[in-house]
Amino acid sequence: MSTPSSTSYKLILFDPAHITETAELLYISKLGLTINRLLFKDWPNEAMQRKNYTSVIENLPGSEFEGITAVDEVSGEVLAHLAIRRKTPVANNDEEEKGKGGAAAAAPAAPEIPEFFNAEVFSAVRAAVSELSQGLEEVDHLELTYIVVKPAHRGRGIGKALMEFVFERAKALGIPIAVSAEPQLYEYFKKRAFTDRHHVDFELAKWAPPYSGFGTFRLAGLMWYP
Repeated sequence: MSTPSSTSYKLILFDPAHITETAELLYISKLGLTINRLLFKDWPNEAMQRKNYTSVIENLPGSEFEGITAVDEVSGEVLAHLAIRRKTPVANNDEEEKGKGGAAAAAPAAPEIPEFFNAEVFSAVRAAVSELSQGLEEVDHLELTYIVVKPAHRGRGIGKALMEFVFERAKALGIPIAVSAEPQLYEYFKKRAFTDRHHVDFELAKWAPPYSGFGTFRLAGLMWYP
């Protein structure tokens, strides 16, 4: 894995030694999300936010996700990070099982909602993610889970280098890339030839105090085709 020689950073596969630093980067990137002010109880609830994002990063090694990190070549500082996973079509064996006299597999139980989340907001976000995934179950694709770049290092082409890695992977596999884009990254992906599939709007005012300025938050499903 290489980057242009004019840069002072390199792209590497995620190293567990970077868990704490990468989790902090993810935490910082999510502070600006309006919906998170309602999702997390007792905002900003920094301790629980950091615990949540640390758990996300801790689960990368050995999982179906692949993490790619941009690090400073001199200091080793984590500058940016992304996570992807390949999602392949899963055969529906319900009819086959019924033909054998068996019952169709039961739907998996919904995961328990962590106590530091607002249950209504969490359930709405989970439902939105499920809605955006509809139609992709039978499509072999790469899912771009997130991409984050430290604010002080934006504009250096680091995010572009990370995206080029994903584009090249998708081209080599001959499959598209899917992403669920939060508002602050929507135009970023549109400028990189991602096209709209579907979106879900949240009316945040119903969970917020009256006259507090919360409006519509949009989660957009986008695709990029090689």
